[in-house]
Amino acid sequence: MKRLFSFSLIVLASFVLSGCTTKNSSQNSNPSPVSSSNNSNINKPCQTENVSIEGYGDKGKRLSNCFIEYPGEPSRQDKSYYIVEDICGQFTKEFIGNALGKNIINTKPATASTVYACSYYTSDKDYVMLVLDYLMIANQKKGNEEMGRTTAEDSKIPMRNMVVYQEDGKINSLYLVLSDDKFISIQRSSATVFTSEELITFASNVAKEIKNYK
Repeated sequence: MKRLFSFSLIVLASFVLSGCTTKNSSQNSNPSPVSSSNNSNINKPCQTENVSIEGYGDKGKRLSNCFIEYPGEPSRQDKSYYIVEDICGQFTKEFIGNALGKNIINTKPATASTVYACSYYTSDKDYVMLVLDYLMIANQKKGNEEMGRTTAEDSKIPMRNMVVYQEDGKINSLYLVLSDDKFISIQRSSATVFTSEELITFASNVAKEIKNYK
């Protein structure tokens, strides 16, 4: 439970700090109003190509879905791609915008170096956030249920997942499970920003692209 409470504090801090740790500062941009011309950028594919990443000698690979795969580690014994701590760098604002169906006008990093998260702003105040944690998913399930919340796996999301519902029926948080002790949780700036249906659809779109990742 100490690890659960520690995680809860980290997530709370990440809401306050609004962002992620990232090696690629080029992903951040200054907030600006959403215009109708920006709306035309939603759902546009990216050009598949190798890209330079700050702090890496080898180049990463930008996929057509706009996700950037970072260089693999030589010690890996399998061919799987392992999601790393630079969430903003991998999950680009174009990738998230396509999955969410909304323009992302800004991304922000957290100041805490131990928080692996990225906030994606759809307006000056509203955002959806991805948080990477190396914690036991079983403990998250137990802890949430002890707080009176309900947990369930949603079949519309094409990878292992856990959806946490509050007593009022609204989604509190959503987990995309990469392994028993590694997951990405989806948070938002407030419960009124995105509906439960929008969150499930967003999670499903993200999961379709990362379901084979670890």
